[in-house]
Amino acid sequence: MKLKAMLAALPLTALTLLGVAALPAQAAEAGTMSVQGASGAGVTIHLDNGANGFQVANAISNINEDNRGKFVEKAVDTAFEVSGGRYNVVMMNLSQGYNERLTGKKLYANVRYGHVNYGLWISEAGQFTNNGDGGWINWGMRGWFDRDGKTVNFRRP
Repeated sequence: MKLKAMLAALPLTALTLLGVAALPAQAAEAGTMSVQGASGAGVTIHLDNGANGFQVANAISNINEDNRGKFVEKAVDTAFEVSGGRYNVVMMNLSQGYNERLTGKKLYANVRYGHVNYGLWISEAGQFTNNGDGGWINWGMRGWFDRDGKTVNFRRP
């Protein structure tokens, strides 16, 4: 079931219990959803094509981690596990240059950690190149891939 349909079917009280205090009607209609966690991390889902987007957003927004690199590592691991452990995950600091050629996209989200905005992709396969700085503070990935420097070639499991 698509995220938009799932959210539209839930009453406001259920959304509040799930951690979504207020979901604007236009967000549900547009297919986007934002979750702000107690830790301060915020996640906005723009595409959920069967990757448990709400659960991914909720789990990432509740990661309590002061170290940015460890946050990225935990967010990637969380997205992988919550989406069923059957897709590739990459998270990239959007202020760095990158080239994304992923196929079979299951989820795209913006993740905000402090003042840094990340892109989070969950996909079946494809290629991702980091043209900026490396390290966990700027990017991370999990899944089935071969890496040559800053270029990662993802494949299906």
